[in-house]
Parts: sequence; structure tokens; C-alpha cells
Amino acid sequence: MAKIDMKRFQALFEEPGEQEQSVIIRGVDIHKIYRSGPQETHALRGATLDVYRGEYLSIMGPSGSGKSTLFNAIGALVKPTSGRVYIDQVDIAQLDTEELAWLRCRKIGYVFQTFNLIQVMTCLENVTLPMSFAGLSTEEARDKGIRILKMVGLGHRILHKPAELSGGQQQRVAVARALANSPDIILADEPTANLDQSTGQEIIDLFKNLQNTLGVTIISATHDTKMLQASDRILWIEDGVIVKAARPEEMTFTSDKFGAHGHH
Repeated sequence: MAKIDMKRFQALFEEPGEQEQSVIIRGVDIHKIYRSGPQETHALRGATLDVYRGEYLSIMGPSGSGKSTLFNAIGALVKPTSGRVYIDQVDIAQLDTEELAWLRCRKIGYVFQTFNLIQVMTCLENVTLPMSFAGLSTEEARDKGIRILKMVGLGHRILHKPAELSGGQQQRVAVARALANSPDIILADEPTANLDQSTGQEIIDLFKNLQNTLGVTIISATHDTKMLQASDRILWIEDGVIVKAARPEEMTFTSDKFGAHGHH
């Protein structure tokens, strides 16, 4: 395969001039079928959506609705069986391994339910690791890492290891790591699921703050009704289909939708 011109490839993802409500991610008729022997599971049955630059979008729905699959498909973590996903108008199915790695390293920051921190590393090392993949010098990475950890309220914890931190603090480190390479998009998968109510609220407030100060686009797959207040829009998904996309105040929920989580 011909060596790609990384500069030209990266230029595809440069900021478009037209900032107003430009679409940063577009999903077109996404289907995802998981096969296990003769068994077929249709996780997504034709999901189409636009995500706008700088918005806070929550993907919600009952367990098994396909919300994680949709989340992973638009985050370039899962390849759709059919349909297309465009990030900044680039069809990600056309990207090779190196281009996808670049995209996941620079364009998108990921935050997971289980924090996924490296236990033997300090907070600072966890945050600077993605920067070294992106080619930053050790000194630049250190300065930037400290700056980001201060931004998420952990300036006093930079040399602590994950085991010395509370769950909420670990999730803040995970958020800081997601910000390491100044991504345009943060994908947060059930980011409050392992946290108590008030700590969960702090993480949601942190996302909201990052959206406001950095202009990042935040997409969260969540069961957490506290997320509703922070979201600009909510996509409700059931049986692999987006049944509604609306602003929080236009959504009505009944407690059975959320199982044990309930709507408070």
C-alpha cells in the first residue's frame, strides 16, 4: 500500500469555516448484526443521525437497545455491518489501520465506565501516555498533562496512582486522559455508572464545563437521568432504532424505561 500523506489526510479533518451548527458526525442507515453460529442478533436496524459540533448529546435507551453499539459505531470502535459513518465528512470505513489509529488518537477522546486507567502509572503518566503516541516531547507532554489535570480539579494529585484515588477522582483522570490530544469529540460510555449520585453529578458538571470552555462535542451513552439536564439533545433508542431525538424538555420518561435506575 502506498504510504499515506499524513498531512493531507489530517487536513481532511481541519475545522470547516462554517462553525454554526455544522455536523461533526453523521451516521447513515447503520445496521449491525452480530453472528454466533446460526444465531443472528440485530443490534442496530438502520440508525441515522447527525451530531452537531460542540453539542452535548446523550444516547439513552433500555438495556439491550443497541445504544452501546451505536455509540461504538459512531466512535469508530465498531464497524457497522452496513451503513456509513462520517466524521468531519470523512467516511471512516475507507480509512486504513494507520488512519483509524490517528483518528482515535487525535480526534476523539474516550471515557469508559470502568475508568480503564493503568494501575502502575501515576495520574500524570496515564494522561501523558496518549501524548507520546501523538509524538509530543516528554517535556511538552508533562506541561500539558499538568495543565489538564488542573483543569479537571486534580492538580494536587498528579503523582498519585489510581489505587490512591476515589472513584470520582479516577474518572476525572480518565476525562483528563481523554483530553490529552485536544480532541474535538469526547465519547463517554456510561461515565457515571460506577459512581454514587453526587460524584456522578460532579462528572456531569465537569463535562458541561469542558463543553462550554473548550467547545468539545460530548457524546454519552447513559442510563443516568441526571445526564438529561446537561444534554442539549437526547437520542432515545429501542430495538436498534432511534425512535426519538429531542431536547431534554421535550422528552417524557416513565420509570419502567430505566429499570432499576428509575426517573427521580
